Amino acid sequence: MADAQCGLALKDEVMKEIGKATYLKDFRVKLPEVSPNSKKQKEEFSILLNKGTQYRFTVKSDTACTDQVVLKLYDFTKFYGSNYDESDGMTYTSFDFFCAKTQVYYLSLSFVGGKEGCAAAVVSYVQNY
Repeated sequence: MADAQCGLALKDEVMKEIGKATYLKDFRVKLPEVSPNSKKQKEEFSILLNKGTQYRFTVKSDTACTDQVVLKLYDFTKFYGSNYDESDGMTYTSFDFFCAKTQVYYLSLSFVGGKEGCAAAVVSYVQNY
């Protein structure tokens, strides 16, 4: 797997998916494959989000990855959203979040099946409400 796919080229691919939203920040990960008996490999990041703002979280894995990338948004006490629906196994390119409280939130990036791969996530501003 080429490291270039894990870098700016992959971020540029995600940027094509954000629509009319405004780019704020990106996160990129390269995760090793994990064995079936071990805990899922993931990387976590923190981000300050502001009350009254609609954000869009968009994710994509590189073309060499055969696994679905999962982005989860949460804080210390609550899970807020994901691009992955555990009930039916569907993944989505993005999801929007309406921020009701200014605080630090956490993002985790992982792969459903624990395969090796690279992924990028872009946080973008949609609008104030």
